Amino acid sequence: MLLMATVAMSGAVKKTNLKVLYVGGHSNMETYATDYDSVANARSIEERKASFEQFLNTYFTTVKVIDARDYSYLMSNDYDVTVMDGQPNPIEPRHDIMDGQRIVKRIEAKYFPDDFDRPVLTIAELGKTIGGRLGLKTDWYCLCLDQWALGMRTEHPIFKGPYKVTMTLVDRPTPDGAKEFAPMVGQTLPDMTPMWRVNTKGYMTDPNFKVGMVSRPWGFEDSPEAEWISSGNCAKSIDAMALGRHGSFFHWGFAAAPMDMTDEAKPLLANAIVYISKFAGQKIIARKLYEGIATRIEAKENAYRVTRQCYDDYKASIEDFNSRMQHFADSIKAVAAAGGTVGEREAMYLQWQPQPIPSREDFLREMAGPLYNDFGTNEADYAKYYAENTPYFYGEFGSYGLKLDEDAKSLAIPNNSLSLLEKAIDLWMTGKDVDKGRRLLERYTLLRYDTPQQYRQWITKNHDRLFFTESGGWVWLVNSQDKNVEGNDYGVLHYNEVPERPKPAISQEPDRMNPVVVSAMVADRPGGKDLVIRIKMLAGWHIYGYVSEQDPYIPTTFDIELPEGWQKDGDMQLPRFRTEPTGTTLYEGDVVLRQPLKGSGHGTLRLTVNYQTCDNHACLPPRDVVFTLEI
Repeated sequence: MLLMATVAMSGAVKKTNLKVLYVGGHSNMETYATDYDSVANARSIEERKASFEQFLNTYFTTVKVIDARDYSYLMSNDYDVTVMDGQPNPIEPRHDIMDGQRIVKRIEAKYFPDDFDRPVLTIAELGKTIGGRLGLKTDWYCLCLDQWALGMRTEHPIFKGPYKVTMTLVDRPTPDGAKEFAPMVGQTLPDMTPMWRVNTKGYMTDPNFKVGMVSRPWGFEDSPEAEWISSGNCAKSIDAMALGRHGSFFHWGFAAAPMDMTDEAKPLLANAIVYISKFAGQKIIARKLYEGIATRIEAKENAYRVTRQCYDDYKASIEDFNSRMQHFADSIKAVAAAGGTVGEREAMYLQWQPQPIPSREDFLREMAGPLYNDFGTNEADYAKYYAENTPYFYGEFGSYGLKLDEDAKSLAIPNNSLSLLEKAIDLWMTGKDVDKGRRLLERYTLLRYDTPQQYRQWITKNHDRLFFTESGGWVWLVNSQDKNVEGNDYGVLHYNEVPERPKPAISQEPDRMNPVVVSAMVADRPGGKDLVIRIKMLAGWHIYGYVSEQDPYIPTTFDIELPEGWQKDGDMQLPRFRTEPTGTTLYEGDVVLRQPLKGSGHGTLRLTVNYQTCDNHACLPPRDVVFTLEI
């Protein structure tokens, strides 16, 4: 039947003369950090491969299907386009440099050499998985993309051909995540947004269906080899990137196989494959080696967080939440008191406590950080600070958040102005401030010349080809595909090299590299012991308790292995939590969970805590933390 369908479709479509390699391995089920049926998953992998094979044979003259485990990047040299739908074996594995439970530095797995330039189309999260080490801008903003596209740039070539794309737009509710983020950047979004259905299935309507991935939009197009094409219905900002190109890589963030795509969307996928084939030989210029690098939009967000409006909205949301939750908790207690059946999920609410409302002063201390010592509760002073300093903020690889460049500020020249480099050269050449001039030139370029004259010659030679990238490291680069061009070599940063002596953790407090810090201990109590788990989260970050089927997030789990003679004494005592409109519960701040234990004897308790951390910007991949405790 599949063969007959392929023959019938091939007669209706004029094939494009391209050789396409399909690298499979993913199924139609979401397997990322979830429990799944391995037999059903294996069957789904084969169904997905067959679906892609049929689709590709419909549109292209030559198609080869292989398993990701058999893939080598050298194979792509023999094909016009490689469609990556499975995770191959890396050339170099991921390397986490640890200090106890804390990550000091993460070096991503390597799948391609730095000069790889063959056309590749990645499906869902593979844009991040295989592209992180290369510095692809298709980073992991959120594994939360459903089945609808929105904000499409319909003038883009992939909507024009070679295959006709018909688009039936439907007005649908604007995603809640986009509405929550919009005020931070001064946006006002309508209640309804025109959308185009790409997949016939999605995780919001079909439980355990594979979830798509969106990338951060900020700084995506600040280099000439990158294009933002479309967003999609997800839990993040309205412009989160679902379709886009960086170098010779095309990010197709939607997760469904052709068998679960709409007839309107299938030609768009074919067009995307044709389109990316035209970029053979296109290398990545601006490399986003650290997906958490700050871009200038963060200054706008920070400025909003210290406004009275932000506090008032936050306070109102807690009051509304507490009121709704109190009503729900009271109803559950009434059912329990009457002897009714209370389910496992409802039982959580028997422990619910109202979420405290911070004073505005406490709220600002948390939001403003060290700036609170300078400006206190004076909203005008914060606004002035951000307005005056935004041109001089910058970010760094391996470091979250914006920094204020006092050197650039002292010269009153924005760091994305080429005049700053010219002025730095003058400071060095004239001897007025050699150190400042050299700092600026090394901060905002990838050059390490010994003389200012060399920098001047570089600017003169490349003046019309220079561009400034924030997501690529806040540096000036040359718009050139010449691998030997001076100024584009990220190797000078030694970013992906393992340090001889990893920097030890200064404290056990959460930070931007480790927004969640977990600790555990066994404590005595009358009649038994408690396993006490403390989770401290950086302001603005959270983990999940219960997760609704409507959300793609990963719930926090506690796997407790007790030695002989010990057992759990009742349910785990949960801390305060916040509930999303979908019913998903969040833990924030500093929380303590207690698991009562009873028994006798000595032995070793093993605890594994698995959690996923998110903030308004992104969700990090789930992580396991393991403890061994004597009891």
